[in-house]
Amino acid sequence: MELKTPARPGLTYGTYPLLATVTAVVVWAAVTHRLAISQDAVLALLTIGTVAAAFTVERVNPLLDRWRMTRDSLVGRDLPFIGLAFAIEQVATMGVSLVAARFVPDGGFGPVARLPLLVQALVVLLALDLLWYGYHRAAHTLPRLWRAHGVHHAPSQLYVLMHPVFHPIDLLVSRFVISLLVFRFSGASPDAAFLALVVLNLQQTISHVNSDIRTGPLNYLLIGAETHRWHHGAGERVNYSSVLAVWDIVFRTFVYEPDRVPERLGLDDPAAYPDPRRFHATLAWPFRRARTMNPSPAE
Repeated sequence: MELKTPARPGLTYGTYPLLATVTAVVVWAAVTHRLAISQDAVLALLTIGTVAAAFTVERVNPLLDRWRMTRDSLVGRDLPFIGLAFAIEQVATMGVSLVAARFVPDGGFGPVARLPLLVQALVVLLALDLLWYGYHRAAHTLPRLWRAHGVHHAPSQLYVLMHPVFHPIDLLVSRFVISLLVFRFSGASPDAAFLALVVLNLQQTISHVNSDIRTGPLNYLLIGAETHRWHHGAGERVNYSSVLAVWDIVFRTFVYEPDRVPERLGLDDPAAYPDPRRFHATLAWPFRRARTMNPSPAE
């Protein structure tokens, strides 16, 4: 489908620069200790603010009406997954903290901690995205993993509040295993981890927004709305990264088509996957025995 001239150019071209600028100012204030709250609180407030801004923009300036959030999609499908994601996030964070307290010294360590702060944050993001890329691509290739990851692709819409619609297996890999390896075992300083998490949350939120947000050549650096929507396109096998486009470029899975959007989102064959409105059946799907595993869309 061809992308038309933006109806609201100010929102189309101004939303991301505004969010990025506000985020950068708040992060600078937090890292230089000009705020009277903890970095965890800053991260939480930035996340809530970004989600609220993205939600507002997609209601005012939607990309496609058929991708809109509806009451049925939010209440009937998304809310149980959002609640589960929040609970797993807390448990995973506690688990990472307990393991780190036992094995990892405070304040960073090793060669990564000796790098300048911004370089540390970049190293963390590169490592995080490489690990996620590997797992994510495997989850689109291996049938058993696809049974878990497919729930995130089951919706035929794309909007900001459906971002947390993940199976617990995906959440535990990203929030516990990858987080522990990258944010704790890499030796990066807490400030560097904070910077990386802020960028991660901003890009993941923006990448799922149903709004005509365009960032031009920046798409070759950061995964956002224009590239991630292709990952959700039915029949597409592209853009597996979460934050940085580099690994998709390196492994030749990068697609950026600024003049087009996918014809259809969701699963190649929706009938081959449980309806995500059946919350418990979807959670149990990866653990069920079957004569023939349903192939992933990557096969």
